[in-house]
Amino acid sequence: MKDFMNRAIAFLTFDTHLQAQQISLQFSQTHHKRLSEIDNWSTNATRQQLISRYWYTDVLEHFAILFGLSVGITLILRENKQPDVLIASLFFVGPLAYLGLYLFQYRPKFNSTYLPLLETVKEAYEKKQLEQIEKCRHVQLSNFSLALFFYVLTKTNNLNQISCDDYSANLLRKLYGVDSGSLKKNLELILGTAKRKNMSERKITEIRNRFAETYEYLEALEFNAGIEKLKELEASFFNA
Repeated sequence: MKDFMNRAIAFLTFDTHLQAQQISLQFSQTHHKRLSEIDNWSTNATRQQLISRYWYTDVLEHFAILFGLSVGITLILRENKQPDVLIASLFFVGPLAYLGLYLFQYRPKFNSTYLPLLETVKEAYEKKQLEQIEKCRHVQLSNFSLALFFYVLTKTNNLNQISCDDYSANLLRKLYGVDSGSLKKNLELILGTAKRKNMSERKITEIRNRFAETYEYLEALEFNAGIEKLKELEASFFNA
């Protein structure tokens, strides 16, 4: 009984629609649904949809139920038999009732509770997305290692030779989903010798680490032919 009373009070005071967990669930469900329909759907667009839902669904449904209950109780308890008078009065009382609720309940709670919670949910969702992207980046091979792997793949399988040009960079971009400009620069380092001569000690150390990273991946695949090709490249790379 106590739980029922708490729910009834929460509904009457409109607090049912102001729960952080509920807003978070609505945000996640709405965003995933819209993202499946429209590519690059933004979190700002989802935020706007939830604001519209607040005013045009939650608020209107809440007012309709409250006003409907009030009218129903009035019809049951009325002593006179003049429904025309009652119906006519609804056209006057209804807008006044909504205005009162808007000024003292719907608008204040939107500004002080719903909108801050929605902004918090949106930022938490975006932060979670960024964390997932960062996790993927940590487990993914570096761009230079990806280029090294593709290089040994072409060398060991008699594929068309890659070059340090836009065409080869775009081929790698389609395969890896990585910026073609970065891949092109890596191909220039792998296939050319001009840019190797002016590398700093820090850059050389970084590239040695990328070679080691690629070796680990090839060893995990037991790709012995690829390991041999990578050794040949490494020898020529640092002795150029």
